[in-house]
Parts: sequence; C-alpha cells; structure tokens
Amino acid sequence: MLARPVDALPIGDAMTGGCLYEPKFDGYRALLFVTADGCRVQSRRGHDMTEAFSDVAEAAAESLPDGVVVDGELVVWARDALDFNELQRRFASGRSKGPVRARPPASFVAFDLLAAEGVDLRQQPLSARRALLETVLDGVPPPLQLVPQTDDADEARAWLAEYAENPVGIEGVVVKGRTSTYLSGRREWAKLRIRDTVEAVVAGVTGSPAAPDRLVLALAEEGGGLAFAGTTTELDRHQRAEVVALLEDVEEGRPHPWADGRPDGEVARWGRNARAAVHLMRPTLVVEVSTDSSVDRGRWRHPVTFVRARPDLTPSETTGA
Repeated sequence: MLARPVDALPIGDAMTGGCLYEPKFDGYRALLFVTADGCRVQSRRGHDMTEAFSDVAEAAAESLPDGVVVDGELVVWARDALDFNELQRRFASGRSKGPVRARPPASFVAFDLLAAEGVDLRQQPLSARRALLETVLDGVPPPLQLVPQTDDADEARAWLAEYAENPVGIEGVVVKGRTSTYLSGRREWAKLRIRDTVEAVVAGVTGSPAAPDRLVLALAEEGGGLAFAGTTTELDRHQRAEVVALLEDVEEGRPHPWADGRPDGEVARWGRNARAAVHLMRPTLVVEVSTDSSVDRGRWRHPVTFVRARPDLTPSETTGA
C-alpha cells in the first residue's frame, strides 16, 4: 500500500469511510515477518534487511507473537531528531556485514498489521487492523512503537505546523481511509508533505559515472518507460560521493529506455548555449530532489536541487513533476 502526494489535507469523506491521519516518519518502509524461527526484516523492494537491523529483528522476535506481519517505518533517532543519513549507514553496514552494535540503535514505528496468527488480514478494514495492532503492541517496549493516529483534521493540521517549526524528521502526514482494505502496491493513501520535494529516477549523468556533475532525471511511465523530467544543479563532492556508491551501469542485454542516448532530444539545457553528453545508467536509483513550481508539460523548467538518495524506493514510486 502506497501514498500519493497531495497539495491539501484531505478531510471528511475524501477517503473511504472517513479520514484517519498519521505522522509520516522519515525512514525506511519495512515489513516484519515474525515466526517461531525469529524475525525477518524486509524492505518494500523485497530485500532482506535483517542483518542491518538485527536489533529490531531481535526485539520483534522476543516481543511479538508468532505469525504476525507488521508494516511500518525503520528510523534512527540521534540528538532528538530522526537521522536519515545514519539510517542509510546502518543499511550499508548490514550489506557489508559491519558491526551494527557500533551504530546508534534503530526503532520500528508500526502502522499496520497485515497478518496475525498466520491469518491474512489485508481484506479487513483499516479500523479493525489498527485495533488488532494496538492489542499486539500493548506493553511492548522500544524499539517497537505504535504510530500515533487521529481522526481529527484540526489535530493533523497542528501536527503539520509543529513539524514545520521543529524539524525533528517528520516528513508530513499520511491520510488513510477508515474502512479501506490493504491493497499491495496500490497508491490508495494520501501524503501531505511539509517540504516541497519529490522523487525521481536517475536515468543518466553528465560528467562521468565515477564523477558525475549532474543527474539526468526521469519519471516512470506505464509500461516500464521513462519520461525525461529534468536535471539537477551541479553536485557538490558530498552529494557526488553519496550517488556514486549507488549508481549501476546499464546491463548487457537489457537496453536502456533511452537506447539512443538522448532523453527525448532534451539533452542538456544547462548554461547559455551548452550541451552536455549524457552517460546512461541503469534506471534503478531513486533520489529525492527539491523543486520550484515551474513545470512545463511534466518537466521541470529549472534544474532541481539534489536532497538525498532513496535506495529504499523503487522507480515506480516516483511522485511526478
């Protein structure tokens, strides 16, 4: 179940059965699968993250009953705020078999219960799943937490105002339908963000893959295509290092959607009369960028600002220009 971006807070009957509001934590979406053998922590992309978040897995295996599947957000608290960079380092340390105990502890903020006692609950209304989730988490200690929820739009607006004034790592508010079922992969929830950022796919770079100057961005189309969306401003050395570690070359035998090397003929509108060669990359890396309101036929008229990489997201989840 995914969330679509909205420009205003949905109210009343805008969502099925009425609106329920939850804070959107700045973390990695994950599922906890608890069995008699332990707990598997799985990303939205299906990757096993148990090694990287073994502290969460151990806590879930100890505190949660066998047969539950819990949907939620992995986060890392540092200095009274969520630290997304530390979260990424935790993920990287898990992939390299690094010592998790040397990192700040992670937490899991639960917001949905997809199965209990091995029974699939996804066709149950959200209100029923929430009630069961509250029962399952009753008395469970950190690092497992229950996300706050309200049906009061005024309280949700107060959250947004507070989060905007105090940047503790809350992205905004997610709005869900009280009687909605859980439809995997469907964008049935709504998300109102505090900051004006969107996600896009890195389809190529200028400069070189080892030292990119700018990112050439795209948005996913139905059928698996990529629509050129724009470019970033020039990357600084820290941004460059973050991206280079995640870029992948185009795979042999799997042609890039822009096989002719030109995104709809719109290569390089940077500089007064400059054009730059584009090095195509495997279009799997999603990045978050900050944009202005200048959009022309689905493309950003001005270069956008790189905010951070989002290796936890898939290209199909890019939110659009």
